[in-house]
Amino acid sequence: MLLGIDIARRDVAVILANAQGGAELALRAELPKEGGAPAVWLAAMSAARETLRRAQIIPDQIACAAVALDAPVDENGIVGKHPRAVGWEAFDLPDALRRHLNIARAAAENRLICEALGEWRFGALREARDWLYVHTGSSLGAAACLNGQILRGATRAAGEIGALCIEREGALTSSGRRGGLEAYCTHENLMARAASYGITNQTPLQIWDSYGSSFAARSLCDDFTARLAQGLGNALVILNPAQLVLGGSLVTALGEKLLQPLRARLREFCLPPHFAHLPVVAGALGDDAAALGAVALAMDNAGP
Repeated sequence: MLLGIDIARRDVAVILANAQGGAELALRAELPKEGGAPAVWLAAMSAARETLRRAQIIPDQIACAAVALDAPVDENGIVGKHPRAVGWEAFDLPDALRRHLNIARAAAENRLICEALGEWRFGALREARDWLYVHTGSSLGAAACLNGQILRGATRAAGEIGALCIEREGALTSSGRRGGLEAYCTHENLMARAASYGITNQTPLQIWDSYGSSFAARSLCDDFTARLAQGLGNALVILNPAQLVLGGSLVTALGEKLLQPLRARLREFCLPPHFAHLPVVAGALGDDAAALGAVALAMDNAGP
């Protein structure tokens, strides 16, 4: 059996799967709002143990457990420094998994890579060899695969698409730099810009539904789509993937309301060879993508 654990911002998702990755039991639980990283980790481990208890599985039956965390994770599963990972720096995720769950094999990866792995193994990217996966929600990031190998980079920092500068001296990103794509195309920044347009107390879906009746909503949606297309177009020119899949809470909420105009605007920011035959689709796994990606990671690290 395999165990995949996804530690998100607000909740933890645990999937118990068979050796082929088929889900046998899934559990989702809220994470504590106080207590920092230690409290979050203990809550995640409690959810994992509860999943095993409900399935009547003992730790010796778990071939490998893997965890996804929204933070940079090195090749040994050690958490790096990041504004979204306060309190996690230098935390050894695989070692903690082995000790807390009493299992022999464990692995860890950052949450974005796990989302992409989930879509690659079980979802919209199945059997693809050259692809770009983009997450847009509370954060903005990407993972790419070239010739069947995930692109990691010299310092495992490839895919930081949110850092692409699309407007010199523009809005501030979370890293303190100006003009990056992340400053315009995350959920938080979309809502902040909506407020500056006089749009309040509306969800992204309500804003897009007002496109035809509100000049402010139309201006905001057009600006968001154009900026996202500009950033993605830059990535397409460099990577030339065979498939582009978008995931994250904004894509889950908006679906084709966002993807249809995005396809049209992408043509403006790349050449025909980069776009002419490129499928641009939403991820198939929704909120379960990272947890299923953790299952895929466990499959790859379960050993013979």
